[in-house]
Amino acid sequence: MVVLSLPCAMITSEEPSEISANEPDYVRWLDDLWAERLLVARDRKADLSVGILLWPTFPMMSLTGIVEPLRHAADFADNSRPLHCRWSIMGAPGHAAVASCGIRVHADAPYINPTDFDYVVVIGGLLPHLRAAPSKHRDYLRVAASAGVPIIGVCTGAFILAQEGLLAGRRACVHPFHAEDFRIAFPRLAFSTRDDFLIENGRITVPGGVSILSLMTELIRTHCGPDRAAKAVHQLSLSEQKHMSAFDHGRATTFRRTEDSRIQRAVVLIESRKGRDVSPEQVASLVGLSPRQFARLFQDNIGMTPKRFIVETRLRYGRFLVENSTLPMTAIAFEIGFSDSAHFATAFRKKYGKPPRSFR
Repeated sequence: MVVLSLPCAMITSEEPSEISANEPDYVRWLDDLWAERLLVARDRKADLSVGILLWPTFPMMSLTGIVEPLRHAADFADNSRPLHCRWSIMGAPGHAAVASCGIRVHADAPYINPTDFDYVVVIGGLLPHLRAAPSKHRDYLRVAASAGVPIIGVCTGAFILAQEGLLAGRRACVHPFHAEDFRIAFPRLAFSTRDDFLIENGRITVPGGVSILSLMTELIRTHCGPDRAAKAVHQLSLSEQKHMSAFDHGRATTFRRTEDSRIQRAVVLIESRKGRDVSPEQVASLVGLSPRQFARLFQDNIGMTPKRFIVETRLRYGRFLVENSTLPMTAIAFEIGFSDSAHFATAFRKKYGKPPRSFR
């Protein structure tokens, strides 16, 4: 059972001390908190308004990753009226953008004054098609930037912002798949492939995929309050990092490639278990090699002994937990197979040169 808690300022004397996200009245409880706040609000305009520009062959997941959190935060219960969050897909009359999956999405609004939005979002498409968008899209971006409206580049939207000179003096958040392309295209721009999103001086970049959900949750929390963010999290079945998702576990794994299929199987096996509950002898048996053969081939292909690779895999997973979770150090030590936090800290320092807490 996952329990979501809100800041004390949002708690009323009539609420239960603990609310389960699985209880049927959870969303109603959040709506009640919101309604009380709205009763004293003088300005009833949308708390969060977003204008969207779609590039040809844009990823549909990025569009839905923006709209769905807004939809849940915008209205009470399971209604979908754009009351307190609003979004518009802009373009010339009759304009439509075709997503990479082939679905055609029509613009539902003209090019609205950018100052009417809290953010303007550009969702890029496949790299060969970045120059295929209407020229008015780029004109609009420059106008929005001149007006001081924050601009969000989603997926290859970071490339578009860079092309327009809108990332000068800022880092970009780029998907690892596009890292080399970005480096070649914009050698003077700094970028990161390790963040879910980056917010720097009026520009926000996010690599797409599920990272867009992290960004939208943060924007909703900032503009609409923690109750609206909690509702979006609940409705979208996000975990608020109380438990690691399969995607998060995947981020902690860096499978290595080797020509020997037996060693490749061994690497995948060790890393899929994060180095836990596995020994060199067990792995050797599973891939059909004697311990001596396995140790020699593993050293030749990977450059270290199987035992050392297992330990480094556990430590890599431990570092991921240190940087991306709120688990205590003792809990992390147990999670990755160390008997206590002291042994974990010693091995961690030997590997990374600093104690675990310095990475948190």
